[in-house]
Amino acid sequence: MKSKTYIPGSDADKGIWLNNFTTKLSLHATTLGVTPAELTAVQKDNAMYQYIIGLIEVYRQTLSNLTGYKNMLKRSVGQQHIGALPTLPTLAAAPANVSEGIFERITLLVARFKKTVGYTDNIGSDLGVIPPSATPIDVNTLQPELTIKLNVGRPHLKWIKGVSDAVDLYVDRDDGAGFVFLGRLLKSEYIDVVSLAAPKIFDEWKYKAIYVISDTQVGLYSNIISVDVKKL
Repeated sequence: MKSKTYIPGSDADKGIWLNNFTTKLSLHATTLGVTPAELTAVQKDNAMYQYIIGLIEVYRQTLSNLTGYKNMLKRSVGQQHIGALPTLPTLAAAPANVSEGIFERITLLVARFKKTVGYTDNIGSDLGVIPPSATPIDVNTLQPELTIKLNVGRPHLKWIKGVSDAVDLYVDRDDGAGFVFLGRLLKSEYIDVVSLAAPKIFDEWKYKAIYVISDTQVGLYSNIISVDVKKL
């Protein structure tokens, strides 16, 4: 099992963590021997990271909007109307540029101030620099939690992979076959690109999943989720 770290894994969670660390560091800087120059550097790192994470989300949503517009140009969707061409966003001015390696710099800074006489576990907890305790995992109770939404008319499922190696995903397409195996998925999301069977133009599809560790299904099946699909 991988060692625990106080820095989260996902980019979005890193942004939340870094913002708290930067805000709280200004409260504890004197106690920890962090210089004004170091504090300013952390603040600049945080400003740039938050800007880039936000920028990626803006462009991601814009691309999704443009893709939907393009698809409606190709093919009508029910009673929906295409409307005006999507407007490109006006971007905020970028903060001061910083060098590469934000989290490497912070890791070195944390390692240094943890050796100071002023450092305490309470301060470490406030800054979020104490790794979570490793606790035993009961694989018999592991259960995926699926979420689903339509992505340009296609069912888009997501889940948290956690300690698992994969999930086995199943679908019931309301065709009398019940749940059938879709596949063993190593990633934490799946877009179902199968089209509605003729002559259907509207249907409800259901999905469920179970975790896999070392090529063996473990734990409990997820709750069944469903989504209404239309013929594209």
